[in-house]
Amino acid sequence: MTRARRRDLPAIYDLVSACFPEAPRAIFVAQYERDSTMRLRHARIGREDGRVLAHVRIFARRMLVRGVPVAAGGIGAVATAADARDAGHATALLREAIDQMRRDSIAVSFLFTGIPGFYERLGWRVVHELELSADAREAAALAHDPAVRVRAATGADLGAMLRIYRRASAGGTGAIVRTARTWRDATAWLDEDASFVAQVRGAPVAYLRSRARHFGRQILEAEHLPGHAGAIAALVAAAGQRAAEDGAPLVTLAPEGHALALALQTLPSTRSTPHVRFPEMLRIIDLRTLLDALMPWLRARAAGHRGGKLVLGLRAPDEQRAAVVFEGASARIASVRAEIELDEAGTLRALFGQARASSLVRPRPPAGVARRLDALLPETPLRFWNSDRI
Repeated sequence: MTRARRRDLPAIYDLVSACFPEAPRAIFVAQYERDSTMRLRHARIGREDGRVLAHVRIFARRMLVRGVPVAAGGIGAVATAADARDAGHATALLREAIDQMRRDSIAVSFLFTGIPGFYERLGWRVVHELELSADAREAAALAHDPAVRVRAATGADLGAMLRIYRRASAGGTGAIVRTARTWRDATAWLDEDASFVAQVRGAPVAYLRSRARHFGRQILEAEHLPGHAGAIAALVAAAGQRAAEDGAPLVTLAPEGHALALALQTLPSTRSTPHVRFPEMLRIIDLRTLLDALMPWLRARAAGHRGGKLVLGLRAPDEQRAAVVFEGASARIASVRAEIELDEAGTLRALFGQARASSLVRPRPPAGVARRLDALLPETPLRFWNSDRI
């Protein structure tokens, strides 16, 4: 197992495209050669007799956790040659990738897979998103404010869409931090073919990105400025019209309670489930790095929910442990005995706001402690769009 070299890239493209025949080889080439974040140290390969027989790539990103940007590593293009499977190559490469992410001070990792059990044994955990599908003709007829004008998005709209995205995702959890360059990079492999901007009195207030897939027209993402949630319905109608022309349903993953989910859920044909075929999985890579990044947010929560001393014990994969002490208006990391403890899965879900923190504690804490814990670590919907999948 070793770091890839530039001369290995053609063999890597051949291997990954053979393992994922449903995707064109050009997508994997673009993910290497048109991604400004690509570093060869983030590509790990298994080689035997000069042949590349296994591959894993780290995609260096920054993810918002409670509104705080933290270093994140996406795991993608995990591939093993057909005649080399079941020999532990992928497991060894993933362990190397975890070590590399620690060396790079990456706090968390994310991936998407149809075999979550394989990754669970290495510390990743499923986080649920809502998958929705709707009849395209119903979506095209969705009622919306006539003052909202929808038009096709162009490259000139990138700045406005990026500002809307940043405003909409600020303070949330799960959103990938983007720049204009990384947004343009991703369009090289996303195959967007019908994206729209909504305007009110000539000013962009919302946008929607979509693409054709064999299972339907997929909404990659949709965001809006404050006070303009209604513009999403107009954008859904535009996407529905394009889906109807394709003779395909409208499909998407969307945060629960988001304007996109709410608009689709008004349609009688809409079906939704949190149990998706390729769920997102998260893993804490370095617990202390994550807590250091979150400490200003934790102190702000403590200041808003003062109380006596509360020591919360946290755990992460690879026997990582830490304790956060909430006392009065302060929060700090300390090596002290914890009053209440969370296991690995509970720590991940509590820090990312994917469940009521008190529900993750065993045995259940007293009512007063539970209320304070839930106030300190409130639930928050995961905000991760299709357009950031790798």
